[in-house]
Amino acid sequence: MSKRLKRLMAEELKGRVAEHDSCVIVGVGPLTVENATELRSELRDKGVRLTMIKNRVARHALADIGWDGVGELLSGPSALAYGEGGALAASKVLVDWEKKAPEAILIQGGLLEGRVLDKSAVRQLATIPDKPVLYSMLAAAVAAPVTQVATVIGDILAGVARAVGAVAEKQGGGE
Repeated sequence: MSKRLKRLMAEELKGRVAEHDSCVIVGVGPLTVENATELRSELRDKGVRLTMIKNRVARHALADIGWDGVGELLSGPSALAYGEGGALAASKVLVDWEKKAPEAILIQGGLLEGRVLDKSAVRQLATIPDKPVLYSMLAAAVAAPVTQVATVIGDILAGVARAVGAVAEKQGGGE
């Protein structure tokens, strides 16, 4: 492969990933066309793009955009998962695929907000709930004390209403 072509490939990769702050790197083994299509589709649904990369070209491109240390994770046939969904979305899909097809996908590591992650950190990242789930957990945590206060106030008001009703009944019954 000519140096000019390698430079063009590096520029293309830099252009694609420079705007993102995270990625997951996987080793890629033999994938059937159906598996590759299904994997890319699942990633695309999460806002993630999967790009097969030539390791030497990728090392230069990633170092140029400041992703130092990520190039060391590249060994053998590799692919880079990046995009709007970030490393969190990519890790969830890729860890599932690593379990489903261990001969085809092997997590090598990643990058999250400038910090290089090893493969175990990427696998742990996959266990974090998605944003909607986290938002609902936060809403429930905020709503719980408010619900308890409302219940206590309701009980107090019900007690006052019963007391007023009892007094009214006594006064009405004595005439």
